[in-house]
Amino acid sequence: MLQFFKLNDPFRLVGILLFLGLFRLPYYLIGMPLIQPEMVWLLIGERMAGGFAMYGEIMDDTGPFSALTYGLLHFFFGRSLFMHHLFAAFVIFFQVTYLNFLFIRFKTYKENTYLPAIVMLCFFHLSYDFLVLSPSLLGNTFILLAFGQLFSQTAVNKNSTESILLLGLYGGIALCFHFPLVVFLPLMVVFGMVIGGFNFQQLLLAVTAYLIPLALVGVYFFWIEGLEDFFIEFVLASRKIEGLVHSTLREIGFVFFLPLLLSTWGFFAILLVKKLYINQQKQSQLMILYLVCASFTVFVANRTIAYQFLGLIPVFTFYTVHYLVSIRKPILQSLLFYVLFLGTPFIGASWLFYKQNDPTYFEYAVKDGPEYHFSDGASVLVLGKDLGYYRNAPLATPYLNFAMAKPYLADLENFENRAKINRFFREERPGWVIDDEGVFGDLLPNYPQIQAMYELEEINRYRLKK
Repeated sequence: MLQFFKLNDPFRLVGILLFLGLFRLPYYLIGMPLIQPEMVWLLIGERMAGGFAMYGEIMDDTGPFSALTYGLLHFFFGRSLFMHHLFAAFVIFFQVTYLNFLFIRFKTYKENTYLPAIVMLCFFHLSYDFLVLSPSLLGNTFILLAFGQLFSQTAVNKNSTESILLLGLYGGIALCFHFPLVVFLPLMVVFGMVIGGFNFQQLLLAVTAYLIPLALVGVYFFWIEGLEDFFIEFVLASRKIEGLVHSTLREIGFVFFLPLLLSTWGFFAILLVKKLYINQQKQSQLMILYLVCASFTVFVANRTIAYQFLGLIPVFTFYTVHYLVSIRKPILQSLLFYVLFLGTPFIGASWLFYKQNDPTYFEYAVKDGPEYHFSDGASVLVLGKDLGYYRNAPLATPYLNFAMAKPYLADLENFENRAKINRFFREERPGWVIDDEGVFGDLLPNYPQIQAMYELEEINRYRLKK
């Protein structure tokens, strides 16, 4: 197996595709959950395909380009979790292939090899939520494309205008997929000034190109009179509201223990044993900056979950392969490869199995059961954290993200917001309102027309009157 991927032959990509499917088998055997963020993305896609605008009519901090992706998937395939997973698999295959292409093109290792592709694929299976179609996965695809432009600066003496322009554009597109990826802006600036040798005009070009996608999105929302909602919900609100913890830092540390250990060995193998060419030294410096920026995404994101750290995978791949090829004894090299090849999918499967038997599992996955089927076929609004009611029911009204909606619904002094709340409830008329925290009950006395529409069926559950 090791020799198969050590050869420089594009036919190795067939093996990558094969293992892309095989590595998922343990998750299918254990039972692939519908995680809470996935439920949110499905609902966003459903409302986007129904003609509702993001932010103004769908309250959440998901990036505009990610929301558009979910909307297009729902438009063509309906509420299909399978199509989300299939598209995510395609994105993962592209990332794996592209990074391996970069390493071959810019002579990262002494021999051209497809080891980075299989190592990176293994790391993608360290956690189940690495495999879902998250905004982080979509955004990191463009960070990787921008990373390719930075890599090109390590191999040539003259910086091309086209490369610098693409660097900024890819970074800006990534930001519009997932706001926490804004942490990579300092990477672009620091590398350009310190390592890439950008002059002021080149740096200004990169930063201007970076802002173009965000400016175009801003123009669109200004056109539909939703610029304020876009700025508040995408940029500001989700950084102020209480964060959601789907996976603890201890669990994430368990997931990343093996690649972190191998990468550390790889770093010291470069530092103490291997002699690198100038371009390889620059690549290592770039990877260190990349590692620092990727680590800071967790401080910007409002969800603590493993997929926020997807930006670490290229760094782990870079140093792990350096360590792997530095081992001179074939037996030890093969042993380490098989530990990696078999160990990473095992870590991912064992982590999911542990999570399923942990009391905090339903902070990660969406609940299911007969108690949720009373709302099948009717529109629902859940004012709480239990998204199980949406499994077989569409969302009505914009208030998807409860942490954002709660202060908005409780604000009685903003008459413009009150008019919007009244209009949304009267126009969309949710069949059921699940009021887990009493927000709807407190709201009703201030909206007589809405109060006349609903009756309390049981504690914290309101039904639309017939």
